[in-house]
Amino acid sequence: MRSILIITALFLATVLHSQTTLTAGEIFNFNINDEFHTVNDLPQGGSPNAKRMTVIDKHYSAANDTVFYTRSFNNYYSVFNPNPTPHLDYYFDAYTDSVFYTNLNDSVLCTGYDTTCNSIIDTTICGILTNGREYIGLEEYSSIIYGQGLGIVREVSWQNPTLFYDYKIFYFKKDSLECGTPDLMTSISADKISLGIQNIYPNPFTDKINIQFADDQHTYKIKIFNLNGQEIFETTANNCNIVVIDEIKDKGFHLLKIESEDGSFVRKIIKK
Repeated sequence: MRSILIITALFLATVLHSQTTLTAGEIFNFNINDEFHTVNDLPQGGSPNAKRMTVIDKHYSAANDTVFYTRSFNNYYSVFNPNPTPHLDYYFDAYTDSVFYTNLNDSVLCTGYDTTCNSIIDTTICGILTNGREYIGLEEYSSIIYGQGLGIVREVSWQNPTLFYDYKIFYFKKDSLECGTPDLMTSISADKISLGIQNIYPNPFTDKINIQFADDQHTYKIKIFNLNGQEIFETTANNCNIVVIDEIKDKGFHLLKIESEDGSFVRKIIKK
């Protein structure tokens, strides 16, 4: 009788686990026009920011084992500026990218061989099943949580005494299902139109980046900063409709600032 009870308990545990364990294919199962808004909660709540992503294309590989997406982003973040009076400076960024996911039948839970990893099963967000894993060390902690059809819904990295990031989804829209409140902070497009900026390409770039203006009747001051706030490039564009910049040597993220009599525009650029 005791052996029968043990076998029954193991069977029920296996059934329960299979009902609550998500595969990568179930997690990254997006549809065109799905929309997701994520915030990075830094220490003290962080300054206002949002990453706003919309799926604009989807297709599978010939073997049906990899899914490809094209995504449109309209993001912003803010930085405290004490001068001349305390205020927040806002920086906007809009772009598209491509991403793919493979191994669609795999679980995102911990493997049985990693003793530093704890699986997180059967939590929910707006009634949607989530799975994830966390790593706990003496001076560090990280976790990543995935939602069914939502992708990553939270990602945390902490190393004593610094919290590196805490990204969490606060709004999504999938077909007729909508959860949370969207962030409607003014997009970058109005700033680009007012300054006459038509395109900044390619971004990311390898050797050079091009800035295209709507006409050749204006003067623009162009500056590029590294992420430490140090100015590494400056030029003035007088009455030309395209500027080619090939002087950026260091790879990684930079901030591009364009100023005219109509205002200023900031965008994050990446050198590969």
